[in-house]
Amino acid sequence: MQKLRNKFLLLGLNIFFLSACTNLMTVKRATEADWQSSDNQLNADFDSSGRLSVIDDGKGSYANFSWQSLSRVQTIEVNTPLGNSVGVLCRDTQGVIAEDSHGQITTATSVEELSQQMLGFSLPFDHLNQWIQGYWIAYEPHKILANGSLQQSGWIIHREILKDNNTPRMVRLNNNRFEIKLIFDDFSQSGTDDIASQCELRQKLS
Repeated sequence: MQKLRNKFLLLGLNIFFLSACTNLMTVKRATEADWQSSDNQLNADFDSSGRLSVIDDGKGSYANFSWQSLSRVQTIEVNTPLGNSVGVLCRDTQGVIAEDSHGQITTATSVEELSQQMLGFSLPFDHLNQWIQGYWIAYEPHKILANGSLQQSGWIIHREILKDNNTPRMVRLNNNRFEIKLIFDDFSQSGTDDIASQCELRQKLS
Protein backbone atom coordinates (compact mmCIF):
# COMPACT_ATOMS: atom_id res chain seq x y z
CA MET A 1 0.00 0.00 0.00
CA GLN A 2 2.82 2.41 0.85
CA LYS A 3 4.48 1.72 -2.49
CA LEU A 4 1.20 2.42 -4.26
CA ARG A 5 0.82 5.73 -2.42
CA ASN A 6 4.38 6.69 -3.34
CA LYS A 7 3.67 5.92 -7.00
CA PHE A 8 0.57 8.13 -6.96
CA LEU A 9 2.51 10.90 -5.21
CA LEU A 10 5.30 10.66 -7.78
CA LEU A 11 2.76 10.69 -10.61
CA GLY A 12 1.11 13.77 -9.15
CA LEU A 13 4.44 15.53 -8.84
CA ASN A 14 5.38 14.69 -12.41
CA ILE A 15 2.07 15.95 -13.78
CA PHE A 16 2.31 19.11 -11.69
CA PHE A 17 5.84 20.03 -12.68
CA LEU A 18 5.58 18.99 -16.31
CA SER A 19 2.54 21.20 -16.71
CA ALA A 20 4.47 24.00 -15.04
CA CYS A 21 7.02 23.82 -17.83
CA THR A 22 4.53 24.72 -20.56
CA ASN A 23 5.14 28.04 -22.27
CA LEU A 24 8.68 27.87 -20.91
CA MET A 25 10.02 30.17 -23.61
CA THR A 26 7.66 32.98 -22.57
CA VAL A 27 8.52 32.86 -18.85
CA LYS A 28 11.33 34.60 -17.01
CA ARG A 29 12.50 34.67 -13.42
CA ALA A 30 11.64 37.90 -11.66
CA THR A 31 14.68 40.01 -10.78
CA GLU A 32 15.16 42.90 -8.38
CA ALA A 33 13.91 45.27 -11.10
CA ASP A 34 10.58 43.43 -11.21
CA TRP A 35 9.78 44.18 -7.55
CA GLN A 36 8.47 47.48 -6.25
CA SER A 37 6.87 48.99 -3.19
CA SER A 38 3.17 48.53 -2.53
CA ASP A 39 3.04 52.34 -2.30
CA ASN A 40 3.29 52.28 -6.11
CA GLN A 41 0.49 49.78 -6.54
CA LEU A 42 -2.00 51.02 -9.12
CA ASN A 43 -4.41 48.10 -9.37
CA ALA A 44 -4.61 45.21 -6.94
CA ASP A 45 -7.79 43.72 -8.42
CA PHE A 46 -7.56 40.50 -10.43
CA ASP A 47 -9.24 37.25 -11.44
CA SER A 48 -7.10 34.13 -11.60
CA SER A 49 -7.13 30.37 -11.61
CA GLY A 50 -4.54 27.63 -11.53
CA ARG A 51 -3.01 24.87 -9.47
CA LEU A 52 -1.71 24.82 -5.94
CA SER A 53 0.76 22.56 -4.16
CA VAL A 54 1.72 22.62 -0.50
CA ILE A 55 4.59 20.67 1.02
CA ASP A 56 4.40 20.50 4.80
CA ASP A 57 7.27 18.67 6.48
CA GLY A 58 7.80 16.51 3.40
CA LYS A 59 4.11 15.71 2.85
CA GLY A 60 2.46 17.08 -0.26
CA SER A 61 -1.07 18.29 -1.00
CA TYR A 62 -2.35 19.32 -4.43
CA ALA A 63 -5.42 21.23 -5.54
CA ASN A 64 -6.90 23.56 -8.13
CA PHE A 65 -7.90 27.10 -7.24
CA SER A 66 -9.80 30.11 -8.49
CA TRP A 67 -8.93 33.40 -6.82
CA GLN A 68 -10.52 36.81 -7.10
CA SER A 69 -9.23 39.96 -5.46
CA LEU A 70 -11.77 42.75 -5.83
CA SER A 71 -11.58 46.00 -3.91
CA ARG A 72 -11.24 44.91 -0.26
CA VAL A 73 -12.68 41.46 -0.84
CA GLN A 74 -10.59 38.39 -1.59
CA THR A 75 -12.20 35.06 -2.44
CA ILE A 76 -10.38 31.81 -3.11
CA GLU A 77 -12.09 28.54 -3.99
CA VAL A 78 -10.12 25.32 -3.68
CA ASN A 79 -11.00 22.10 -5.49
CA THR A 80 -9.42 18.66 -5.60
CA PRO A 81 -7.58 17.68 -8.82
CA LEU A 82 -10.74 15.71 -9.71
CA GLY A 83 -12.87 18.86 -9.42
CA ASN A 84 -14.57 18.22 -6.08
CA SER A 85 -14.92 21.28 -3.87
CA VAL A 86 -12.71 21.51 -0.80
CA GLY A 87 -14.08 24.86 0.26
CA VAL A 88 -14.31 28.62 -0.25
CA LEU A 89 -12.42 31.20 1.79
CA CYS A 90 -13.30 34.89 1.69
CA ARG A 91 -11.90 37.91 3.51
CA ASP A 92 -13.43 41.38 3.72
CA THR A 93 -13.41 44.29 6.15
CA GLN A 94 -15.59 42.30 8.59
CA GLY A 95 -13.13 39.42 8.87
CA VAL A 96 -12.98 35.97 7.33
CA ILE A 97 -15.74 33.59 6.30
CA ALA A 98 -15.52 30.10 4.80
CA GLU A 99 -17.76 27.38 3.48
CA ASP A 100 -16.55 23.78 3.50
CA SER A 101 -17.45 20.96 1.12
CA HIS A 102 -20.49 20.08 3.27
CA GLY A 103 -21.93 23.60 3.13
CA GLN A 104 -21.00 24.47 6.71
CA ILE A 105 -20.12 28.13 7.14
CA THR A 106 -17.52 29.33 9.64
CA THR A 107 -16.36 32.84 10.50
CA ALA A 108 -13.06 33.95 12.03
CA THR A 109 -10.72 36.92 12.31
CA SER A 110 -7.68 35.23 10.75
CA VAL A 111 -7.38 33.63 7.30
CA GLU A 112 -4.33 31.71 8.48
CA GLU A 113 -6.27 30.10 11.31
CA LEU A 114 -9.28 29.29 9.17
CA SER A 115 -7.28 27.93 6.22
CA GLN A 116 -5.35 25.68 8.59
CA GLN A 117 -8.63 24.39 9.97
CA MET A 118 -10.32 23.87 6.61
CA LEU A 119 -7.49 23.08 4.21
CA GLY A 120 -4.94 21.59 6.58
CA PHE A 121 -2.35 24.29 5.93
CA SER A 122 -2.03 28.01 6.58
CA LEU A 123 -2.18 30.47 3.68
CA PRO A 124 -0.27 33.77 4.13
CA PHE A 125 -3.31 35.59 2.79
CA ASP A 126 -2.62 39.01 4.28
CA HIS A 127 0.10 39.88 1.74
CA LEU A 128 -0.18 37.16 -0.87
CA ASN A 129 -2.29 39.15 -3.33
CA GLN A 130 0.43 41.83 -3.45
CA TRP A 131 3.43 39.49 -3.47
CA ILE A 132 2.19 37.56 -6.49
CA GLN A 133 1.97 40.84 -8.44
CA GLY A 134 5.52 41.87 -7.58
CA TYR A 135 4.98 44.25 -4.66
CA TRP A 136 6.68 44.17 -1.31
CA ILE A 137 4.72 45.50 1.65
CA ALA A 138 5.89 49.05 2.17
CA TYR A 139 5.42 49.20 5.94
CA GLU A 140 7.31 45.97 6.73
CA PRO A 141 11.05 45.22 6.47
CA HIS A 142 12.04 43.42 3.29
CA LYS A 143 15.08 42.25 1.36
CA ILE A 144 15.61 41.37 -2.30
CA LEU A 145 17.92 38.35 -2.49
CA ALA A 146 20.64 37.81 -5.08
CA ASN A 147 18.44 35.38 -7.05
CA GLY A 148 15.65 37.96 -7.35
CA SER A 149 13.43 36.51 -4.61
CA LEU A 150 11.76 38.69 -1.97
CA GLN A 151 12.27 38.00 1.73
CA GLN A 152 9.53 39.43 3.94
CA SER A 153 7.31 38.52 6.91
CA GLY A 154 9.11 35.22 7.48
CA TRP A 155 8.67 34.07 3.86
CA ILE A 156 10.88 33.90 0.78
CA ILE A 157 8.85 34.61 -2.35
CA HIS A 158 10.12 33.54 -5.77
CA ARG A 159 8.26 34.64 -8.90
CA GLU A 160 8.32 33.55 -12.51
CA ILE A 161 6.46 35.93 -14.80
CA LEU A 162 5.36 36.12 -18.41
CA LYS A 163 7.81 38.14 -20.47
CA ASP A 164 5.20 39.97 -22.50
CA ASN A 165 3.11 41.44 -19.66
CA ASN A 166 4.89 40.61 -16.35
CA THR A 167 1.87 38.75 -14.95
CA PRO A 168 2.61 35.81 -12.65
CA ARG A 169 3.05 32.34 -14.08
CA MET A 170 4.48 30.66 -10.98
CA VAL A 171 4.94 31.89 -7.42
CA ARG A 172 6.73 29.80 -4.80
CA LEU A 173 6.77 30.68 -1.10
CA ASN A 174 9.02 29.08 1.51
CA ASN A 175 9.35 29.45 5.25
CA ASN A 176 10.78 27.21 7.95
CA ARG A 177 7.93 24.73 7.52
CA PHE A 178 6.03 25.16 4.27
CA GLU A 179 6.67 25.32 0.56
CA ILE A 180 3.63 26.71 -1.24
CA LYS A 181 3.58 26.81 -5.02
CA LEU A 182 0.94 28.46 -7.18
CA ILE A 183 0.89 27.97 -10.93
CA PHE A 184 -1.37 30.44 -12.71
CA ASP A 185 -3.17 29.19 -15.81
CA ASP A 186 -5.14 32.44 -16.08
CA PHE A 187 -4.50 35.86 -14.58
CA SER A 188 -6.24 39.08 -15.60
CA GLN A 189 -6.63 42.48 -14.02
CA SER A 190 -10.20 43.35 -12.99
CA GLY A 191 -11.87 46.54 -14.09
CA THR A 192 -11.83 49.50 -11.72
CA ASP A 193 -15.63 49.77 -12.04
CA ASP A 194 -16.03 46.46 -10.20
CA ILE A 195 -16.47 47.21 -6.50
CA ALA A 196 -17.13 44.59 -3.83
CA SER A 197 -17.96 45.61 -0.28
CA GLN A 198 -18.34 42.22 1.41
CA CYS A 199 -18.07 38.47 0.86
CA GLU A 200 -21.07 36.94 -0.91
CA LEU A 201 -21.05 34.13 1.67
CA ARG A 202 -22.29 36.58 4.31
CA GLN A 203 -25.67 36.67 2.57
CA LYS A 204 -26.16 33.05 3.64
CA LEU A 205 -25.91 34.10 7.29
CA SER A 206 -28.70 36.65 7.05
